Amino acid sequence: MKSNPLPTPGTLSEMVQLSDGDSSVEHLISDYHFTDALNSVAKVISGNIATNLITMVASILVARWTGPNDMGVWNAAILASLYSPILQLGVFNGLNRELPYLIGTGDRSSALRMAEAAYAWSWFLTGVSILCGSLAAVWFWVKGQPVWCITSIAVDILVVCSWPTMYFTTTYRTHAEFGRLAKNTVAVALMGVALVVLVWRFHFNGLLLRASLLSILGVAALYFHRPLPVKPQWRICQLVQLAKVGIPIWLVGQLGVFFMSLDRLMLVKSTQVLGYFTIAIQVGTFVRMIPIAFSSVLYPQMAHRYGESHCAMDLWQIAKKGAIAASALGLIAGVCGWLILPTFVQLVLPKYSPGIRAAQLSGFLGLTMSLYLFDNIYNVIKRQDLYVVNWCCGCASFVAIWYCLSRFMHVAPALASAGSMLAATFLMALISAFVSKRACLAHDRRMKSIIEQKPVVASLENV
Repeated sequence: MKSNPLPTPGTLSEMVQLSDGDSSVEHLISDYHFTDALNSVAKVISGNIATNLITMVASILVARWTGPNDMGVWNAAILASLYSPILQLGVFNGLNRELPYLIGTGDRSSALRMAEAAYAWSWFLTGVSILCGSLAAVWFWVKGQPVWCITSIAVDILVVCSWPTMYFTTTYRTHAEFGRLAKNTVAVALMGVALVVLVWRFHFNGLLLRASLLSILGVAALYFHRPLPVKPQWRICQLVQLAKVGIPIWLVGQLGVFFMSLDRLMLVKSTQVLGYFTIAIQVGTFVRMIPIAFSSVLYPQMAHRYGESHCAMDLWQIAKKGAIAASALGLIAGVCGWLILPTFVQLVLPKYSPGIRAAQLSGFLGLTMSLYLFDNIYNVIKRQDLYVVNWCCGCASFVAIWYCLSRFMHVAPALASAGSMLAATFLMALISAFVSKRACLAHDRRMKSIIEQKPVVASLENV
C-alpha cells in the first residue's frame, strides 16, 4: 500500500491507530545516512540561497527608499524580537530535542502528545503577546510618540507570528519535509518582493506594514503545509516535561542570542552608524544560512541516533562531517563576498559605502560558525553546562577584542563590531570542537562502565 505522508487531522488516538504503512509518524525520522542528510542540507541551502537572493533584491530596494537613519531605527526596534523567545520557557527547545528522540526510541505516542501540548502553548503565548504589544502601543501613544507607537505594533506582530513559526518549523524532520520547508521560504520571499512597493509608496510606514504582512504570510504557509496536523491539547504533564528538557537548552540559546546581537548593541547609540551596519547585518544573515541549514538537518538526526545507540562519539562524527562540508561552503561564500561587495555597494547603495569593510568581514561568519555544529552535541547528551562555558567565552572575547580595537587601535565602531564578532566566533568554534570531543569520550566511557556493571549486579541479586 502506498504510504500517505500527511494523515488527515484528528485526535491523537486516531493518528496512533493508523497502520504502519499509512502513518507519517513511522517515517518522521529515518535511519541516519550522511548522504541523505547532505541531500536535505542541499534542499535547505538551495531554498535559503533562493530566499536570500530574492530577499536581497527586496532589501536593496527597501534601503534605497528608506535611508540609513530610518533603517537604524528599525534595526534597533527589532532587537526586541530577538529577545522575545525568553517567554516560551524552553518548551519549543524541549520539543526540538524530544520529538526525534522519542521517535528514535519507538515511543511515538508520547511524541505526538508532546507535539499537541507544544501547539497549545504557542496559542497561549500568542494571546499574551497580543496583550503586551497592545499595552506598549497605548503607552507610546499616551507619551505622544506616534512613530514608536506604530513601530511597536509592527514589532508585536512579528513576535506574535514567531510562536507558531517556532512550533511548525520544529515539526519538520524528514528529508521530504525539509524540501517542502524550503519551498515555503522561497514563496514567502517572493511575496516580500511584491510587497516592497509599500516601502516605495509609504517609506518607513511601508517598511513596518511590509514586515508585518510577511510575518503573517509566513505563518500561513507553514500552517497549510504542516507535517504533523495535530490539534492543540492543553497537557500540563507534557508541558512540564518539555520545559524540564528545554529550559537548559533555552537558557543557553538566549545567551547565544545575546552574543550574536552584541555587534548591534555596541552601535545602538548611533542610529546612523547602525544604519550603515545594515549591509553587514544582511551579509551576515546570508552566510549564516550555511551552518544553520546543516544544523537544522543534522540536529534531529543526532537526537534520533542517540535514542537508538546512546553513543556520543557517533554524534561527534556526524558533526565533524557536517562541519567540514559547511566550512568549505562558508569559505567560498566569504571570498566571493569580499571581492563583490565594494563594487556592488558603490553602484547600488552608495549611501551605505561607510559600511563596506564591516560587511566584508561579516561575510566570513559562515566559515567561523560552521564548527558550531559540535554545539548540538551538548543539547543531545544534556551537557548544557559546556554550552554555557562556550558562549561565555565568546561574550568575554568579543568585549575584550572590541575594547582593544575601539580604544587602543581607534578602529571605526562598525568595523570594530564586525571584526570582534568574527574573531570571537572563531575562538568559540575551536573551543567547541575540542571540548565536545572530550565530553563525548567521557560520556561513552561512563555508559560503558554502567553497562558492564549491570551483569554483576544481576548475578549478585540472584545469589
